Amino acid sequence: MIIDLTREIRDDTKVFPGSPLPKFITWTKMDVHQYNSEVIFMSTHTGTHMDAPSHFVNEVSSIDKITVSRFISNAILIRIKKGLDQLITTSDIVASNARIGQGDAIVFSTSWENEIDKDHYFSHCPGLSEDAANYLVDKKVNAVCIDSPSIDRGMDNNFPVHKILLSNQVLVVENLCNLEKLQDQYFTLIMTPLKLSGASGSPVRAIALDRKFGKIE
Repeated sequence: MIIDLTREIRDDTKVFPGSPLPKFITWTKMDVHQYNSEVIFMSTHTGTHMDAPSHFVNEVSSIDKITVSRFISNAILIRIKKGLDQLITTSDIVASNARIGQGDAIVFSTSWENEIDKDHYFSHCPGLSEDAANYLVDKKVNAVCIDSPSIDRGMDNNFPVHKILLSNQVLVVENLCNLEKLQDQYFTLIMTPLKLSGASGSPVRAIALDRKFGKIE
C-alpha cells in the first residue's frame, strides 16, 4: 500500500498566524506563450513540511545540507489521541510498546489532523513534552513527525521541543495527514524536501509505503 501523507498547498491553505498565505501567480499561458507556468510565493514552512536544524539553531544544517539518505526511513506509527494543548509524554510512548531503533522516524497520529478547519488548529494544537523529546533524542531517531501543525503544543511560544530535537540533528516533519489510513505500525516513510540553498525548511511530499517494499538497512 502507498499512502500520500501530504496536505495540498493552495491559495487558501491555512498557515501559521503571521505567515504569508501561499500565492500562485500565473507567469505564462498556453494560448499566449505555448506553455503554462506559475510563480509561487510562500513560507518554506507551509503545509506538510520539514524543519531543518537551522530553523531554531544557528550555524547548523540548512535543508540543502541534510544527507539525502535521511529522507527515506524506517518509520513507526504511534497512535496517541490528544486534544487541545495536550502533551505526548514519555509514558505515552513507552505504553505504545513501539520497538524504537536508532535511525527510525517516529510518526505521531494524534487525530489533530481532523481539526484543520477549526480556529484553534494552530493556537491550541497538541505537541510533545520536553521529556518525550529528550527520550527520542536518547533513542537516536532520525526524525519526529506529527499530524499537528507544530511539534510543540500551540500555546508554547518558547518552542522547547523544536530546540531539543533540532539541536540534536533530529529532523522534524509537521502537518501530516491521512495517518488514519495506515494499517501497519511499522512502514517506510519517504519525506523529500526541495533542495533550497540555506533554507530553514521546505514543504515535503510525505509518502508511506508498507513493508512489502523492504526494510531500510
